[in-house]
Amino acid sequence: MTRTVLWLTIGLAALGGAAQAQTTLRDIQARNAAAQAVDDVRRDMLSNQIDVSNANERARTQVILRDLNDQRSGTLPPRDDAARRDAELSASISRMERLTQDALDQSNARMRAIKPASQPN
Repeated sequence: MTRTVLWLTIGLAALGGAAQAQTTLRDIQARNAAAQAVDDVRRDMLSNQIDVSNANERARTQVILRDLNDQRSGTLPPRDDAARRDAELSASISRMERLTQDALDQSNARMRAIKPASQPN
């Protein structure tokens, strides 16, 4: 009788250990999924920052090319045109900053939407 109880106890302990291992595996998988989601959001943020930087460079290049084209064609802009170009460049920079902030806000919203692995489903 004692042997039967001993074997029964060992069997139940083994089953409990298997259940614990299953729970641990689920926790690890949930943490890995959350880490992957965070990496995806970071990658999106970096991509948005690169897009904004590229747009800034395109705008700056367009201004430079327009000025060079005006100089080549002999139609030099009057002095007041320089102030207009500065205002346009400033407006473009402000627009890019707004776009950057919007992209950051979207990324932050995605980050907040990710459930931590410790939260129950």
